[in-house]
Amino acid sequence: MYVAIWKLFLAGTILSSIFNCHHKRIVKWIASLLAVPSVVLSWLNLAHPSEPVFVANAVLTILFMFVCVTSILYDVVLRAHVTLETLRGVICAYFMVAFAFAYVYFLLEYLVPGTFMFAQGEVSVFSFTRFISEMLYFSFITLLTIGYGDIVAVKDVGQTVTVLEGIIGQFYVAILVARLVSVYSFYSDKRLIRALERDKKKK
Repeated sequence: MYVAIWKLFLAGTILSSIFNCHHKRIVKWIASLLAVPSVVLSWLNLAHPSEPVFVANAVLTILFMFVCVTSILYDVVLRAHVTLETLRGVICAYFMVAFAFAYVYFLLEYLVPGTFMFAQGEVSVFSFTRFISEMLYFSFITLLTIGYGDIVAVKDVGQTVTVLEGIIGQFYVAILVARLVSVYSFYSDKRLIRALERDKKKK
């Protein structure tokens, strides 16, 4: 049940990132082609757990999220136009960063067992049914730079990826919020100047 809730949240984020965010048509097609098998494999693995299915799901999910996050950030940073759709995209991208890193952590532990140390002791990636939800929890805690210490990266690659996610978590908010505020202020000023010019002409 607990894992199913995470998967519902992930499916909602995936659908929202495709249909509620501004993407070019080609990006929507690529994202959809990656998202459909990712969601199907995710639920298939929940019903019938299988290592190859889960690994394929993890790879497809990471690729999908990379495509969507890149498209959203490109739109926000370069298009310089703040709308409600843009704000939805920024929120979706933030969640997708956390989900993508969770699946990266899963693959790291799968490829290099012992990358992470857990408070409950050593766990197996596939025999521990809540492993992916633990990685999602760890990813969100890292992105938010809270760090409770109940899950710790103990190997070099795991530590590097964890630090990278922490840096992204800090700079994502700082840089994007500053960018959105500056763009919003710019357009607000332009609207104010137009209104003043119209008032002048009327007089």
